[in-house]
Amino acid sequence: MQNPKEAELNRVAYSEALFRELFQHMSSCVAVYAAIDGGDDFIFLDFNRSAEVLDKLEREAVIGKRLTDCFPGVKEFGFLPILKRVWKTGQPQHFPASYYEDSRITGWRENYVYRLPTGEVVAIYDDVTRRKQAEFDLRESHEKLDLLLNSMAEGAYGVDTDGMCTFVNKSFMQILGFESTKEIIGKHIHGLIHHSHADGRPYPATECRMYAAYQRHQDIHVSDEVFWRKDGTSIPVEYWSKPILRDDVVVGAIATFLDITERKKQEALVRELAFHDPLTQLPNRRLLDDRLNQSLAASKRSERYGAVMYIDLDNFKPLNDSHGHAVGDLLLVEVARRLTSCLRAVDTVARIGGDEFVVLVSELSKEKTEATGLAMAISEKIRVALAAPYLLNPEAEDRKETQIEHHCTSSIGVSLFINRDANHNEILKQSDAAMYQAKEAGRNRVRFYEHN
Repeated sequence: MQNPKEAELNRVAYSEALFRELFQHMSSCVAVYAAIDGGDDFIFLDFNRSAEVLDKLEREAVIGKRLTDCFPGVKEFGFLPILKRVWKTGQPQHFPASYYEDSRITGWRENYVYRLPTGEVVAIYDDVTRRKQAEFDLRESHEKLDLLLNSMAEGAYGVDTDGMCTFVNKSFMQILGFESTKEIIGKHIHGLIHHSHADGRPYPATECRMYAAYQRHQDIHVSDEVFWRKDGTSIPVEYWSKPILRDDVVVGAIATFLDITERKKQEALVRELAFHDPLTQLPNRRLLDDRLNQSLAASKRSERYGAVMYIDLDNFKPLNDSHGHAVGDLLLVEVARRLTSCLRAVDTVARIGGDEFVVLVSELSKEKTEATGLAMAISEKIRVALAAPYLLNPEAEDRKETQIEHHCTSSIGVSLFINRDANHNEILKQSDAAMYQAKEAGRNRVRFYEHN
């Protein structure tokens, strides 16, 4: 049986062996130092295997050696003041990840420094180069993403699954008139910018196509909605939305959008040019054909007569020849104005080329005699209006205004139509033929097409 003294010695030996085993097999590097020169330098008392591998030094090569001799870059590293402070105060200290470099090794080190009860100083440290590189890569990735987002012409924003905004880019702010991201981040984005339709009707989030799409793991593209600016005005937008997935679970969505106000204006202009005369803004032949077909269908349903009036100016060419096309254009614009003033809002007046105009009136009467009388009255009103003198004011090259008085009558051919199998081309040909009869009869008069 062991005596107490032997048992105590065995326990101490076991503890020392256990400590030594743990010390040597720790994944972290461990170095034990003793202060010299009043703490201005330190010598190595111990050095574990992980430290040997990381620092490319054998334990026997450093024990008893100065820290500054074994690690020549330690002063620039800033580690000596940490060791000295811990040695003097006894207070543990964390030395955050810092970059170490000498002729032998380079890398990022993170140290935790303690003082033992016996006065030695222990540093437990790890190589965190990979972690720092990952942080650099992540920061660089974030910087690139931020640069990309903020150089985009499109507005961009993110939302979480509750529809709360998680980020916005600069174009979002500029397009929608916000000054600070604090006005947006953390706010319900639908309620902030997407709350109403273009006509002002409420647009509940539960009906929003964007949210419905990302909840179903779908991408979406929409070009017929509006977003609302901070000042309460709406803008037409085209937007794209894509769900953000993490482990196949939707955690939010990212949306990008364009202000398509100018595009809408251009589309409206294209439509205007496609269906209207650019000089007078009156309907052109294409739009006239469409409205005439509608009038024919309406006449078939109501059994009421309509009429087409083909109008040609009698004295237009001499004005063009004498004063140029710019003055002729002024006359055509004035003719368009006078024609429009003679008609109801439901009637159509079109310019189909040169100095030729067509007037379409519908729903006159079920009786032909009465319809003819109404058509004649309208035609005469037009003839008289167009025969009044024209006072044209072109702008001369010397910027002084001159006035030109011109007299220009018109010849008008009229064709009635009702519930019968006539197409719009036939009706226009009939009114055109009647117009030539008016010219042959002496001009400045109205003639009706006589059906055989």
